[in-house]
Amino acid sequence: MEYRRLGDSELRVSVVGLGTLALGGRSYRAVSEEMALATVQRTVDLGINFIDTSDNYGFGRAEVLIGQAIRGRRDDVLIATKGGTPWDKEGRTAIDCSAAAITEGVDASLRRLGTDWIDLYQIHVPDPETPYEETVGALERLKEAGKIRYAGLSNFWVEELDAWLAADGVVSNQMPYNFLHRDIEAELLPYCRQRSVGVIAYTPLLMGVFAGRISPETVFAEGDHRASYPQFQGRPLRDSLALVARLQSLAADTGLTMAQLALSWVVSRPGITCAIPGATSPEQVEENAVAGERSLAADLMERIDRLLADTQVETPRTIPMKVVEIKEPAGRRLGIMEIGLKVPVPSDTRAGDVVEMDIVTGQVSEWVGEAN
Repeated sequence: MEYRRLGDSELRVSVVGLGTLALGGRSYRAVSEEMALATVQRTVDLGINFIDTSDNYGFGRAEVLIGQAIRGRRDDVLIATKGGTPWDKEGRTAIDCSAAAITEGVDASLRRLGTDWIDLYQIHVPDPETPYEETVGALERLKEAGKIRYAGLSNFWVEELDAWLAADGVVSNQMPYNFLHRDIEAELLPYCRQRSVGVIAYTPLLMGVFAGRISPETVFAEGDHRASYPQFQGRPLRDSLALVARLQSLAADTGLTMAQLALSWVVSRPGITCAIPGATSPEQVEENAVAGERSLAADLMERIDRLLADTQVETPRTIPMKVVEIKEPAGRRLGIMEIGLKVPVPSDTRAGDVVEMDIVTGQVSEWVGEAN
């Protein structure tokens, strides 16, 4: 297994880690406790030392399972969790990076994980309502208390990251990146390399597409968030699967599976520190781990890039989203989305409107009407 330094920290992370959204059980089909524990334990057995989670994955379920799985093996693991997205008794998620929310969130994560420290604590999404200086101050106090070792970010694009770095340094930024979602290449990756910020790639397998686990006959279980994504429907799905078929022939030439090729490509891209594919079984972890042991030759990387350039894939990324509340802190117009996200919206947007939201960037692109 290859390990790399994360940003300017002392953390050396496996280039392939483990993402645990699926273990939370809210966004994908349910994973049994027994299978979840076995998946995490096999991860550690294979030398994968970087386990990424969030306090809101299954309302804390993923953190609890990770804590149980690594009991007695804490020193073999680097735990990265995320916060700033508390939820209420009705299960509604909010964006709150106030000092009080972050402090309470870290203490709650420590209890669920059954540990005295968190190696990397990440702000899950930017909070446009809370000054970054307030969040930074809370994180610094948590470092001084020994509760977290390093602070990182997640879903911060260049403008937001630049504003954060004006307040304090950060060791990493977690962003979506795969064969089809390459937005970070133009500006963010070069910026992060220049500022010594490690980049952690999530959705490197595009939620199963580039693992070869999606077909035209796939029926998603109730509650599986992929059912509402346009990439998993109609022509976009057919285009994606046609691309997978072409990539699989390259993978076969090198003795790799589709998932291994996709992961190896991601971690071989300039500026990427590591990738955190999800897994719901020990077998999937074993398959993913090979990508951390096999680097892709330059000529194969060039062949993949040519194939990607020559293959047309329709990639719709916006979904309709209801605005449930409007806020105007410091003259900024923010919309609270029905899923809890807090994002800037056009000046004429009102509560009850439906907008188109980009599922990769989180940005609102246009107003499409009033909710029924």
